[in-house]
Amino acid sequence: MKTDEAHQVAIVECTRQPLADTEMQWSETGGSAQQSISRERFVALTVRYERRVRLFVSTLHSKPSDVDEILQDAWLVAWKKLETFRYSEKQPDEEFVRWLCTIARLEVNKYRRKLPPRLLLDDEVVEQLAALQFNEADYFEARHEALLGCIEDLRARDKELVRRRYQEDVSVRDLAEWMSRSVDAVYKSLNRIRTSLVACVERTLKREGYN
Repeated sequence: MKTDEAHQVAIVECTRQPLADTEMQWSETGGSAQQSISRERFVALTVRYERRVRLFVSTLHSKPSDVDEILQDAWLVAWKKLETFRYSEKQPDEEFVRWLCTIARLEVNKYRRKLPPRLLLDDEVVEQLAALQFNEADYFEARHEALLGCIEDLRARDKELVRRRYQEDVSVRDLAEWMSRSVDAVYKSLNRIRTSLVACVERTLKREGYN
């Protein structure tokens, strides 16, 4: 969130357990009780589920620098529209995440429309990916955790190569200069690392009971 008001309430102790129900506000809509949340609780839930929403956005738009901007826009929209959020379950967590992801998906679509013409995913494909993320959230979270662990187990030089290529978005040509190797050799190294990571992730997921 970019607003000063949002930053003022950003220091909130956030645990893995549901927050206390003392913050609940009740309203009656259509004969059934629905609950809203305070702005302090909004920040706590946002901090708690930031990675999950980030993974969702990354599925729809993979460039890291763009993902950061899209997330910032999504947080700001959610902050401004907080009064419209209502949940009906005992705790707001899952409904809040879905609400945030819906806003984030719309921000992805807005961002894509601002880009210069190039090969992009069809809007229908984006919608399908969004639905898949909603339905398979636990699996994608487990896969992400497995990938982080597998990257951590890489040799130091391979780990640095992955970091520069996929986190800093350094070009293969620049990586070749940094490594004093040919571009073709760098491509081969990246392919080798990707193959190793895929195998490692699959082994990890299998141990955790995912098929």
